[in-house]
Amino acid sequence: MRFPRRSMLRWNWGQVPTDGDVVPFSQLNASSGGAGRRLRKHHYLSITYMEGFTGPDGRVWAYYDDKPDDPQPSQLGSIGYRTLYYSVPSKDGGRDDTSWEDHWNRVETVWPVTVAAARAKRLSPAISFNLLGMVAILMARVPAARERHEYLLAQKMRTEIQALEAIGALPADLAEYAGKLDRVPVGVNPEQSLANMPDDIMGSGDLAFRMGFEILHNKTDLPFLTTDNPVCFYDPDQPVHARIPYPEDGEIELIFPIDADMVLRGSTRLRPVNSIMRHRVLSEKAKVRKINRTVAQFGYRLYIARDRSCDDLVQRYAATVPTVHVDVEFEPGHLRMIWRHLFAQRPILSPYVNTPEKAARLTKAMERDGFFD
Repeated sequence: MRFPRRSMLRWNWGQVPTDGDVVPFSQLNASSGGAGRRLRKHHYLSITYMEGFTGPDGRVWAYYDDKPDDPQPSQLGSIGYRTLYYSVPSKDGGRDDTSWEDHWNRVETVWPVTVAAARAKRLSPAISFNLLGMVAILMARVPAARERHEYLLAQKMRTEIQALEAIGALPADLAEYAGKLDRVPVGVNPEQSLANMPDDIMGSGDLAFRMGFEILHNKTDLPFLTTDNPVCFYDPDQPVHARIPYPEDGEIELIFPIDADMVLRGSTRLRPVNSIMRHRVLSEKAKVRKINRTVAQFGYRLYIARDRSCDDLVQRYAATVPTVHVDVEFEPGHLRMIWRHLFAQRPILSPYVNTPEKAARLTKAMERDGFFD
């Protein structure tokens, strides 16, 4: 397991100058505010980010993938979190519930003043740095990213065991699963996907150094939508129905809702790279609607809105998510996994079994489903 205090603090962020009241988050310390502090509720969408999408009553409309036609007015503290989602084993054999949360907190602390500066149409390296910092952590910490890594790891484990079966070397303790390995549940410890977050954060930096950025100010009465997977990037030349998420080369456009009235747009056609170079005003509802369509398409399980103007978009895209498809090629002495991004149904992750009680419940469920018949 890779720990955030070793990985994030060794990165060289460079010397980003302060811009008046906007302090680069790299100048803040990642401090837990007291040894032994316990924090069970881990938000993958920070409350300070979601505050930008609230209505006059301080609540948002929360849509869930399984009931996209039944949005609920929700308090921010009740959505966008999972229990102990960023907890890792500590060196003393206990549990560290705060280290990753402390690093998110650096970006979240500077968020309100950075958004205010963006709303005032200011431009500076500090503003760019903090906005792109939020993009970076939301590319890494959200369930869409973590579950993608867990799914790939589960497929890798299954494929390796199938390769052993193909050469007659299946371990004795797995013999009862012979011929059925394509249906055996393979659960992955969720802690393992935490180790991918530093690489995903660094990957966001690589992407930022390929494109320039602008802030689009929404002057219509149609607010921007956001989701639990708010960083969207794609080939802008592909039609929406044929779009492939997360391209690695070619022309790329990025959309990230800052709040209900502003969107960060990145493009490989804009320069200079890694910097917000201008502000523009959107006064046409059709253009706002187009952005909301993209945001809805990239949503994973949770959609957040100031009003009900995106009901139809949420309902249209709730059944599919950005995920991966895996193909496996077996060759003598060689095994190859090929995976690609696509929009499809959300993959079902098998539960992680780490106690005899969980193992017994899983075995009973498999027996009930006729797996061993």
